[in-house]
Amino acid sequence: METLALTALMNAAVPGATRVSRHPSKAPADDGCLCALARRLESLTPLAEQDRAALEALRGFVRSVPRNTVLMEQEGVADHALVVLAGFASRYKRRVSGRRQIVGYLVPGDFCDRGALHAYPLDHAIETLTDCRIAKVPRVAYLDLLGRHPRIALALQHARLAEEATTREWVVNLGMRSGLERTAHLLCELMERLESIGHASDGRYDLPLTQVDLADALGLSSVHVNRVLQALRRDGLISLQGRCLQILAPRQLQQLAEFEGGYL
Repeated sequence: METLALTALMNAAVPGATRVSRHPSKAPADDGCLCALARRLESLTPLAEQDRAALEALRGFVRSVPRNTVLMEQEGVADHALVVLAGFASRYKRRVSGRRQIVGYLVPGDFCDRGALHAYPLDHAIETLTDCRIAKVPRVAYLDLLGRHPRIALALQHARLAEEATTREWVVNLGMRSGLERTAHLLCELMERLESIGHASDGRYDLPLTQVDLADALGLSSVHVNRVLQALRRDGLISLQGRCLQILAPRQLQQLAEFEGGYL
């Protein structure tokens, strides 16, 4: 079955497998948490009705997970795939001193399947940053899903390529952009990612991250992040009230960050 799954992952000749718009219409409120996964995959590859039904069947693996829960330990080998369906999680590495570097955010529709596919040790840890809804799909069920549904397998392959490209953008962020530019770039990126699953519209989205969470992704101190956010607000580029972020001047913010969303 693993051979079938890997063959499906590499097979780009799936009928109707053309790239579609990253910005489908906003999801209805009653679509349920699995909608985020379906919308994410359909933004990469068109799915058939039987594919959507197969994703819906994952509902039995979904559970609620509180914030600050470690989902996978670094160097651990998972026997399952993880799918984030609601909330924010992070991929991170931690130094002996305890300092944390977030190397990626996981938003609804994102997944980690390295252990399920290859049984390789994970070179980083995964932890929830907020209360989340997580699907923990056993390896056998996950490989069966990929083997039976090549469109889903292809969409997941495209998602991996986007994740790799995002990692490269984060390296550029840390190495070549100022604190102001880094923050602007991250806010633009989150807008694109959340808009693709119907969780953002009109420049507005929920940002439930603390300033420490932002700082550990941006390579800044939380004090510096606070100053940068104040500067962006003072310049009329964003507003931030509680957890609600509004990008007031998207073109100017993108120009400041030199943001091009094609890698997503």
